[in-house]
Amino acid sequence: MAIEFHCEHCGKLVRAADEYAGKRGKCPGCQQSVYIPTPEIEPLPIAPVDREDLQRQRELLDETRRLTEKITRERDTLPPEPARPAKQTRPAAPEGDARLSHAVMEEAVINYAKAMAAGDLERAEQLGREIRRDPRMGEEVIQRIMVDEIPPAELADIPRPVLIAFFKQLREKK
Repeated sequence: MAIEFHCEHCGKLVRAADEYAGKRGKCPGCQQSVYIPTPEIEPLPIAPVDREDLQRQRELLDETRRLTEKITRERDTLPPEPARPAKQTRPAAPEGDARLSHAVMEEAVINYAKAMAAGDLERAEQLGREIRRDPRMGEEVIQRIMVDEIPPAELADIPRPVLIAFFKQLREKK
């Protein structure tokens, strides 16, 4: 699409290609130097802010935060597992227990990445300590998240290289 304007010296209609916008050129009529304007861009209409939607989002975030804290408190009140000899294999946990602890670990890893992205380093450090309680399961969850082409929906806004850096930092802290 060409830019059309009138020469400021002789009034001749001048047409220039879009790539010359914002530069200077010569008028074909009078040979004077003219500025080639940038094409006018129509502003995009912006939808009004839906205050009810914003309030609902805040309520959902508060509820998520409350539930996460409740789960964390419940997990912290469980008695610690008895120490096992180094060469003993881990007994198989009932299927329901394994999924629950795996789901809790996945939630902790996701919340760690979200806290890091939000700059809430205190919360991220707290979650990092929880994740490091079971480093093997934490590593399994991190590996699964990293291998998946589509990250969990909660992490979709975090660029993949940033997410990788967050998990690398989590692994390095001991």
